[in-house]
Amino acid sequence: MVGAASAASANLPCVVGEPLAPPNVGFGPDPSSGRLESTPWKLRGLELAPLDALLTLAGLTESHDIRLGDDWRYWSRAAQLALELLGRERFMPALSITGDAPRAYWRIITSERHDAERLGALALAMPPACRALANPPPESRALLLGAIDAMVDAAARMWAPDVGPHNMNGNSSAGQRWFGALLEQQDNVFPAEPIEVVQLAQGLSTWTKPLMPPPEAPFRTCFRLEAPPEGAPENTPWRLEFTLQASDDPSLIIPAQQVWRGSGAEVGFLARRFERPQERLLEDLGRAGKIFPPIQRGLMSAAPEAVELATPEAYKFLREAMPLLEEAGYGVMIPPWWRKGHTRLGVKVTMKEAEGWQPGKMGQQALIDYDWHLALGDETLTREDFERLVKMKMPLLKLRGKWVELDPDSIEDALKFFEQQRTGSMNMLEAVKLASNPTGSAGGLPIVAVQAEGKMGEFLGNFGPGDWLAGQTAPVTFEGKLRPYQERGYAWLASMKQWGLGACLADDMGLGKTIQVLALLLKSKAEAEETHGVRSRSNAKGQPPPWLLICPTSLVGNWRREAEKFAPNLKVLIHHGAGRTKGETFANAVMGYDLVITTYTLLFRDEVHLSGVKWTGSIFDEAQNIKNAGSKQAQAARRVPADWRVALTGTPVENHLADLWSILETLNPGYLGTQSTFRTQFAVPIERFKDENAGNTLRMVVKPFILRRLKTDPTIIQDLPEKNEQKVYCPLTKEQASLYQAVVGEMVGKVDASAGIARKGLVLASLTKLKQVVDHPALFLGDKKGELTGRSGKLTRLTEMLEECFEVGDRALVFTQYAEMGHLLVTHLSKTFDREIPFLHGGVSASAREKMVRDFQDRPDAAPVLILSLKAGGVGLNLTRANHVFHFDRWWNPAVENQATDRAFRIGQTRNVMVHKFVCLGTLEEKIDQMLEEKKALSSLVVGEGEGWLTELSTDQLRDILALRDEAIAVD
Repeated sequence: MVGAASAASANLPCVVGEPLAPPNVGFGPDPSSGRLESTPWKLRGLELAPLDALLTLAGLTESHDIRLGDDWRYWSRAAQLALELLGRERFMPALSITGDAPRAYWRIITSERHDAERLGALALAMPPACRALANPPPESRALLLGAIDAMVDAAARMWAPDVGPHNMNGNSSAGQRWFGALLEQQDNVFPAEPIEVVQLAQGLSTWTKPLMPPPEAPFRTCFRLEAPPEGAPENTPWRLEFTLQASDDPSLIIPAQQVWRGSGAEVGFLARRFERPQERLLEDLGRAGKIFPPIQRGLMSAAPEAVELATPEAYKFLREAMPLLEEAGYGVMIPPWWRKGHTRLGVKVTMKEAEGWQPGKMGQQALIDYDWHLALGDETLTREDFERLVKMKMPLLKLRGKWVELDPDSIEDALKFFEQQRTGSMNMLEAVKLASNPTGSAGGLPIVAVQAEGKMGEFLGNFGPGDWLAGQTAPVTFEGKLRPYQERGYAWLASMKQWGLGACLADDMGLGKTIQVLALLLKSKAEAEETHGVRSRSNAKGQPPPWLLICPTSLVGNWRREAEKFAPNLKVLIHHGAGRTKGETFANAVMGYDLVITTYTLLFRDEVHLSGVKWTGSIFDEAQNIKNAGSKQAQAARRVPADWRVALTGTPVENHLADLWSILETLNPGYLGTQSTFRTQFAVPIERFKDENAGNTLRMVVKPFILRRLKTDPTIIQDLPEKNEQKVYCPLTKEQASLYQAVVGEMVGKVDASAGIARKGLVLASLTKLKQVVDHPALFLGDKKGELTGRSGKLTRLTEMLEECFEVGDRALVFTQYAEMGHLLVTHLSKTFDREIPFLHGGVSASAREKMVRDFQDRPDAAPVLILSLKAGGVGLNLTRANHVFHFDRWWNPAVENQATDRAFRIGQTRNVMVHKFVCLGTLEEKIDQMLEEKKALSSLVVGEGEGWLTELSTDQLRDILALRDEAIAVD
């Protein structure tokens, strides 16, 4: 913040001689402790130039260390509005003739209803403190407009393009001197004689009057354009009617005819009283006539009600005058077909599946026949139709009962269009991409519509989980019952497989992606048996190859158990462990099975064997494992051949949009273009600049391939209880604080002297040490046998909260990212509660893991708490017996934490789930937690994975994040 030291006098509300602080600040006298009086105080501070004030106020944010008063918050909102108006170019040059010399300045334009309403609401909300520096206090609206104008004026001068030297001498006209003063950085005063100033002010008023907001009134002038009635002759004129429209209720319209029938002083309608309506209407019509001259013809009447327009004039009104009138504050009502945007010349494409298509035989490269047509609005034109319309030489004309626009600039492109080849074929992916986002052009003309016919039309009309999927139940061999949304998911997968398009089932954790896929596998098995006869391992000849399922190692057992439970008819082979089949016999060994389950680690390691089979389909469970397109796992996933591919993930975008590109590139190669093209077209505009248009386009493009349902959506599932999240703020002990400061001091000194990879490694190592310190000193010191009680604020609070849980019969999960911390928790909690506490981590065998989960879920006498390492226990487990989830230390990626939470918050849960996230006060945990809350975007978080993004911060930023604040240390 740059500014000169300054002092000012202000009248502040005081109690017992002390100024009353804003309620959110948390200090100052109690308002009820005495009489409230206005007392003058001398204040010291910084006096900011308008541009510095704009940039400072617009960027203000609150944090744990910074609390803003009501006046700071207010002026911050005003500065943000000023920046928005600058960005939308809602400002204009102006002239002030108060004082000794004329002054040129820039002022905002508030003629648009939305802007005027926002300014009015902001003026009404001004806190008294904002007016305390003047005596008497100024009117709030004038003060607000003056401040915004001053900031906009300074920014416009600073950011205006350089147009060369400004002619300010006496030989130039007053207008030239005024224009030069508008661009001066410092002085906006210019020399002019009084008569010159008057003439300049009159000319400027005439020029800017259409942009000025009309005087505040309960109504505004509104224009209603009526097309000629149906069946009228071609030369029938259009009618532009003059009306009054209520400001607070746009549906209340009073025709000009009724205005002129009134007394002249006021007009009443539906208990409304509009004062001076006739004068206001005439004044507004005069101003509007300068924007659209045909309105002036209506003023030739003593009581103007409307004006008739020839069709070219009506077209000019729609194309040019309408937006200008709306910008100037008038209401405009036009025929609805114009705003729909389907009235212009363009091309539309019809497409259908190529001859010979069979269900289940379509692939991504299957050909789709297409035919381009010239279209005007919704109507297809032959060349004869088009040439006939051109001869009419009318930009707005009626075609088959509908008004459409024939833009003269498009006529030449349309004539060329008829000379080009308009039929051909495209592949299935190209057809889906065009249908999902029909933008772009063909032959210089915009694409206005895509129409699909036959089976292709049936498919393209059913993007998303629509009602067409209802009633498609699982195969009879499925041992269980699918919920309605699961039936829709299963049917959607079956439809995508039929068309050969890779699909991403992105249901929330706990919604049952596994059983939807098992139902699909049973359907595939039934179809294969109908085609080839019943399959047996001894007679696999002629049978289609099995499905390949790739999942994390921790989920292999889960898939096997779920298959045994819901799809016992499936023959399942686990390709894992030292005794797994390899080499030339692998391809023959898997035949006769319906499903082969392997892991992401083996996907790369055994790629040569897995690639020897062209699988019926490949399934990628927890598909975030292939989100990094350059990883060996993702590359192997794209290379292993399969007739069809499906990805299962609760987080299709975990950190960056590049995650989404990698998953869809695996499912449908080439659909989203190259990685660099995707980054330029979507990732950078959306992640960096929050481009809504790019976001909407991407959403439409990927919509056909992603089915996303949330467990919090009541239309999906009605019997899931609530999830309540809370931060548990813990203090440090003195031992922790001492260790923390020592690590920070050592780190900052070394970081200043390092660079590049060495610096990043040092930062990450130091962050790990600090996270260990705030967990427990024994974790940082490696003291496995020392005393644990009383040394960690987190451990003390966890023990207290678990005692409360167990007293009422609740069960809990405790997640930590450090295996060593898990063992320390086991030692402490087992001793505290006098019973053995289980710990599920990466070193637990598959059988022990399954027993641990089964005991926790089913045994009433099992320990009421289960400790889990975040990586080993964060996915793939059903632990609905727990209704409390504790995140003992924070994984700095909310998507990962949410996955872990969903071990308890999933189908089968009957109680509300309480999620407790531990944060140590005054430490890096609290600071980074605040940063993450501010950076949430996409479907989770647009920052780097884990702590990697922190290594890019400057030393000053790191020092600010890591600095130990006063509230960190507990009082012994």
